[in-house]
Amino acid sequence: MHSVIAALVLAASLPLAAAPPPLAIDRAKGEVRIQAIVQPDAMERWFGVKGHHAVVWKDGKASRWALFRALASDHDVRVALDSLGATRGENLTVETWTERANPESVEPDKRVEGTPIDVLVTWDRHPPVPLSSLLKQQGAQSPELDFRYGGHEKWQETFHSGCIVCLYSCPGGAVSNHSRTIRDYEREGVIYAARPESLPAEGSEVTIILRPKLEAR
Repeated sequence: MHSVIAALVLAASLPLAAAPPPLAIDRAKGEVRIQAIVQPDAMERWFGVKGHHAVVWKDGKASRWALFRALASDHDVRVALDSLGATRGENLTVETWTERANPESVEPDKRVEGTPIDVLVTWDRHPPVPLSSLLKQQGAQSPELDFRYGGHEKWQETFHSGCIVCLYSCPGGAVSNHSRTIRDYEREGVIYAARPESLPAEGSEVTIILRPKLEAR
């Protein structure tokens, strides 16, 4: 009995494991790690831009429709990627989004440029998996995702989205998808969706890993 009590007292006296910070830079691995909350059904919600946002800062206007709500801001993510040597493409404009229904405009046809970025997700002791394995794309065996560091922070004054990882070449995202243009989004409608069966439960905390491919610049 005394040994049981002693064990309980010892356990109570041990320090709790510190929660990971919202954002961390692992320079040895050349990656940025962001804590985020899972929202498995968020990409399907009505009255918003559906099937568009993968990772959004929790205080950004688009966080309600994001698969992952990040605890770190999109600004801090940009600063972290800059510090690892990633280069911003900065080639998209506000009109890339606002002129998406205008067939005369070339802006919605632009594809984001910048350093390629591998986007992975891990939780608990689950090995990191590509974001693509947690998504599905209509009409494709696997999602077409080619993430680039666009940057585009100056357009946050217009969008206020807080978007960190976007599934299209969008001027509102820090990192976005070179494979799909905003014109594609306008023409095809929603083609991306989450795979809830591959995700942890709603409200679970995960780590998003952004790994710049500097050799591919």
